[in-house]
Amino acid sequence: MKRITSLGILLLGFQLMNSQVLDEEIGFRLVKAEYLINTERFEDAIKELNEIIKENSNYKNALLLRAETKYRLAAYKGAKGDVLEYLNVNGITGKAASILGKSDFAMGADEAAFNSVTAGIALGEKEARLFEIRAEIYERRNQKISACEDWQAAARLGSTKGAINARKNCGVKNEIPTNPPAGNDTHVDNDADHPDNHADQNAEPGDTSVIRDTEVVSEGTQLDTTAAATPANTNENPANSESGPDLLIPEEDNSVNAIVIDEELTLEIFGQGLGKRGVLERPSILILAEKDGVVTVEICVNAEGRVDYAEFDASKSTLNQNSLVSLAIRKAKEFWFEDSDYPKQCGFIRFKIKGS
Repeated sequence: MKRITSLGILLLGFQLMNSQVLDEEIGFRLVKAEYLINTERFEDAIKELNEIIKENSNYKNALLLRAETKYRLAAYKGAKGDVLEYLNVNGITGKAASILGKSDFAMGADEAAFNSVTAGIALGEKEARLFEIRAEIYERRNQKISACEDWQAAARLGSTKGAINARKNCGVKNEIPTNPPAGNDTHVDNDADHPDNHADQNAEPGDTSVIRDTEVVSEGTQLDTTAAATPANTNENPANSESGPDLLIPEEDNSVNAIVIDEELTLEIFGQGLGKRGVLERPSILILAEKDGVVTVEICVNAEGRVDYAEFDASKSTLNQNSLVSLAIRKAKEFWFEDSDYPKQCGFIRFKIKGS
């Protein structure tokens, strides 16, 4: 009996030791995945997250991290699938609701997006993009007062789009914090060359080595909510929730700065005057593609000229192959512009690719 008991203890100890080693391996993979995400290597990050989820789908919110990464790659259906799988086990959280809402909105499901975005906001998510989405949906419903409230909320979180729309549509001078909360999306939609702002229905399918066979890369169908404003100072009391300190709001200016890289690639920088802002440094770029097309990345540039936000815009793109999207985002963040009085300018870099 003692011999059997000792054997059982040894087996238990062996299992615990194996479990600890496995946990350490998964933890290392998660750290690696987070590093890859931070360096915009989204495809590689998803591969690491796939391995983690195979071992333990609930490991430190790996499903949500993969969902967010797929969203960054415009794999909206895949992002939604990961969130729903997470919700089945963990229930609703603010982060899960926000990713779900943004994904549904990108696929044109306004009602579902509205409910999820509202839930995310109610659960404490402070992301400008959530308020922008809800404001756009309110405008489509002709609920102008509610739309204005959300435009102002987005502006207070650092959204130049929110500030411009609040000034133009609501007659409000909004603040744009010089240091908005980290992680906020500050989208702007002012592409004069795409007035209907619809995704190309012939968009290239995504890289199935990263996305499941049943997933789609992009079904973006967002409508344009272009808003104009001239630079203006706000001189009201900063304590007023509807006004802010003396900060400049970028003007609507879609002047295009075209940069020819080579015979197969031309870049076009535009939106909120970015086309007129000098480029001090640009990265070396080599893009190979089989078909002609466009990959558009929305960027936000701070006063020092650094790109502190870059995200793929499916509605202004005709190619959305994951490898191209990931490369374009990474290269967009390597641009360095001239200094500016604007605390933030958000526009676009359009990668016009000639297939080989």
